[in-house]
Amino acid sequence: MSGASLLHVLRRLRDPLLFGAVPITFALLLVFAAYGPSWPTGFDFRGTLWEPARALLDGNPIYPPPTREAVVIGNPAVYPPLFILASVPLALVPVGTAAWLWFVILVVGVGLSLWILNVRDWRCYVLAVTSPVVVHGLFFGNLTVLLVLPLALAWRYRERARIAGLAVGVAVAAKLFVAPLVVWLLVTRRFRAAAWAVGSAAVLVLGAWALVGFDGLRDYPTLLRVVQDVYAVRSISVSTVAGVLGASVSTAVAIAAVVGLACLAVAAWLAPRPDGDRRAFAVVVAACIVASPIVWPNYAALLLVPIAVTWPTVAPAWFFGYAVWFLGALAPKPTAQDVCCRPPDVPGQAWGWSHSEPAIWYPAGVMLIVAGLAGALALAKGRPRSQSIDTRVLATRS
Repeated sequence: MSGASLLHVLRRLRDPLLFGAVPITFALLLVFAAYGPSWPTGFDFRGTLWEPARALLDGNPIYPPPTREAVVIGNPAVYPPLFILASVPLALVPVGTAAWLWFVILVVGVGLSLWILNVRDWRCYVLAVTSPVVVHGLFFGNLTVLLVLPLALAWRYRERARIAGLAVGVAVAAKLFVAPLVVWLLVTRRFRAAAWAVGSAAVLVLGAWALVGFDGLRDYPTLLRVVQDVYAVRSISVSTVAGVLGASVSTAVAIAAVVGLACLAVAAWLAPRPDGDRRAFAVVVAACIVASPIVWPNYAALLLVPIAVTWPTVAPAWFFGYAVWFLGALAPKPTAQDVCCRPPDVPGQAWGWSHSEPAIWYPAGVMLIVAGLAGALALAKGRPRSQSIDTRVLATRS
């Protein structure tokens, strides 16, 4: 074979290897070599969705008592009841089967989100699904990964108030930390969409509570405070950084909120400027993450939406999840060897997270990655007009 022929073959193999075999192999290693030996598949899904949905079917309380002892297990049921109700069909099958079905739902949600955003580069699909921040959410079955779908819908149909508002409302009703998306609608002067978002979120939350007979509603605010007291200074959030530096939990949460408000101020400043819609959207998605008192690696998966909007073909930003993984790989793993009374069904690392003091550089590094990526998205030029949605056409259809 001549040198030219060999070079041609290598070029043809470059994409299948670099953007196919390598990331897929890495993701499999994460699942079976990194997470699998220490955690059960679908750990978050089991505690936050399947078990409360099963309890609902059995006529038992769906939320744990608002005590530290009930929260430190690592996966307490704390979501509003909307997706607990949606998980009832999965609670009809064994938890192992349900966890893998949920895994498939999350994968489809990520892929569908990219399709909605007009991404047609197969490499982006592989890089998204195998991104370490997404794999983290897929393995644990965390609901946050599914939120990329309403975010994608909100952007794609941003000029159709009802669709965009309902998409944001569903996301907020699922997890309150994405509430800053309403601010994006406001600063881009989509007031009807913002009203739809607030109204639909309220209806979905209250309606779901009504369907479960308002079970646990009285203690729910206390339960959230207990979860915050345990994990706000033990995750990878801005609050954790402040807590390691000596701030109390309440002060640490307030600092994260201030950082989030600063991001929203930047978004408001960007909105009326050229390409301000997209730039503000990227900054607001980052604000959702940095303002949350509790952050886990899978939260960063939400950044795939503004990345796909800005770079619909392969770009360096699609690899950001590996930087997050690298910091996590270097961070010391919390253990529960020196902490007594760990329940036998609680993984050692889960017990360790709720009892150990984290190193500052891991949460600080992740927050810097989120902030840096938000800055890159805000400074970048958006996709060419030929690849964008003709918002005027959408507006005439709404």
